[in-house]
Amino acid sequence: MASDVAPRIERDSAVDLVKAVCLLIVVGLHALMAGVTVGDGGLAVTNSLEGHPIFAWATWGVQIMPLFFLLGGFSSLTQWRRMKTGGATAGDYIRQRVQRLAHPALLPIALVAGCLAAVALTGVSNEVLSQVGFRIGQPLWFLAVYLGCAGFVPLMARLHDAHPRLTLFGLLALSICVDVTSRALEAPGLGALNFLFVWLFIQQLGFWYADGWFLRRNRWLLLALALGAFGLLTGLTMGLGYSTDMYVNLNPPTICILVLGVGQLLLFSAAHPWLVRMAHVPSLQRAAAGVNRHSMTIYLWHVPVVVLVALTMMTARLPFPEPLSRAWWETRPLFLLAIAVGLVPVVLLVAYYDSRQRALVQRSTPGWLAAIKVALAVAGVAIILLVGFTPAPAAAIAIALLFLAVRLQVLRRRRVHPPSESLP
Repeated sequence: MASDVAPRIERDSAVDLVKAVCLLIVVGLHALMAGVTVGDGGLAVTNSLEGHPIFAWATWGVQIMPLFFLLGGFSSLTQWRRMKTGGATAGDYIRQRVQRLAHPALLPIALVAGCLAAVALTGVSNEVLSQVGFRIGQPLWFLAVYLGCAGFVPLMARLHDAHPRLTLFGLLALSICVDVTSRALEAPGLGALNFLFVWLFIQQLGFWYADGWFLRRNRWLLLALALGAFGLLTGLTMGLGYSTDMYVNLNPPTICILVLGVGQLLLFSAAHPWLVRMAHVPSLQRAAAGVNRHSMTIYLWHVPVVVLVALTMMTARLPFPEPLSRAWWETRPLFLLAIAVGLVPVVLLVAYYDSRQRALVQRSTPGWLAAIKVALAVAGVAIILLVGFTPAPAAAIAIALLFLAVRLQVLRRRRVHPPSESLP
């Protein structure tokens, strides 16, 4: 078995560096996608890059969510093994993951819901509010899927240790079967099952990376296999009718996302020695540590900050160039800089707020309760994704479910300095 013969990796500086870079790419892309215009019909919010032919091909390089999940699989497995060695149960691990992922989401979701409800009272059209709420809520898909995958980590780790190949290729077969069947029957609802199977497969590849399997392969072999993966991706998109836009392939995940993830992992593993050297450059090391330390805050708050910057521009009566026009591209550096500057006080304020919180003291969590906590958290985020922040009652239900997911099994409180937040 792979897990029996491979040296287990506890820490990887290349993973830390690439995770930070991936997060910055996500923030930058979401900022560029924010197509805000003000015309005779009022405020309109669109995806400025959607449907652009050049962007579709560019997504092969900038759609880094598969790589993020791969690295998350590495971090999740190493953390679970450490906790298990220390006597923690599967329920304890899952409870901690829900706490780390769902708790930071409560404040921004509640704040956005409250602000949109207040703005609705001023007479702003429901259409505009729905557009804004939809754009703000879109990035939360990652949180829902990541929470779900986190809930399976102890089980998938056990299967990985016992039957690594059978588990990996079983997930691969399920992913392909769901994708092919849903396309043949034109049933996107069936394809939604791959929100589970595709991302669990990619997470499982991260387990194999954690066991050192990829790092023991010849670098030229890895590069050749990566070239083959992207060749297969070309065949899928050019010959079998899959979209060349990897963001289109994301909802629901198709086998293109799966193949893209394999190619990204192969390239990452081949470049690992170089990435390690880069990760030890002092300035890059400090920057990556800072981004990773506040990763959840950056991810959850960057879209609200984009909206805040746009509202500030409206208040100041600054022009909104037509998306993708020359003027639009010329103003993007300043727009991105404004978002980065706006994120700084948010990160500092949230860090201060977290430092003042009282940590929960809990006994060992039974597996059934851990499963309920995951289900509540995923359901809360799913409501925002499916319904949006408007109507307000739906957002209130979502917030209540997230609150229950975090607070179930509270015994007593003691003041402690909470652990630094980080996307695993």
